[in-house]
Amino acid sequence: MNRFPIKVTYGIMATIELARHDRSIPLQAKTIAKQQGIPARFIEQILQGLKQAGIVRSLRGAQGGYTLAQDPQQISLAELVNSMNGAGTPSSMANGSTEQSENPQVSNTLLSNIWAQVQEAEQAVLRVISLQTLVEQYQKLESQRSLMYHI
Repeated sequence: MNRFPIKVTYGIMATIELARHDRSIPLQAKTIAKQQGIPARFIEQILQGLKQAGIVRSLRGAQGGYTLAQDPQQISLAELVNSMNGAGTPSSMANGSTEQSENPQVSNTLLSNIWAQVQEAEQAVLRVISLQTLVEQYQKLESQRSLMYHI
């Protein structure tokens, strides 16, 4: 079950692509999109959101593009998710309908504390995973896929 909107997934994959390359050489948006299978119509929007959050930098001009603003080890998955979702966005489970309840106010009050705990637990997990960890896992999966392809 994927709890993140596709925009978040694309943002994570774009930053993984940036982290895999030399930070002194900017990558163009179209290169990032092509390498990660991100639709071209979304990539600029995603990169602008990451830029506003201070996760990436942009450089204009013919040799321009995007680079990470920090070392991948210093960027947490929580930062990425929150920058794409908007910080403080309630967990997707909190958006459930209460129309079937006879007393929606009681059920909202009862469940809001639980959803807050779920969201905090989710954030705690995301905070301990760095972009560098994701890059290492990505590279491991890529090498496994490459080996399977050649068999």
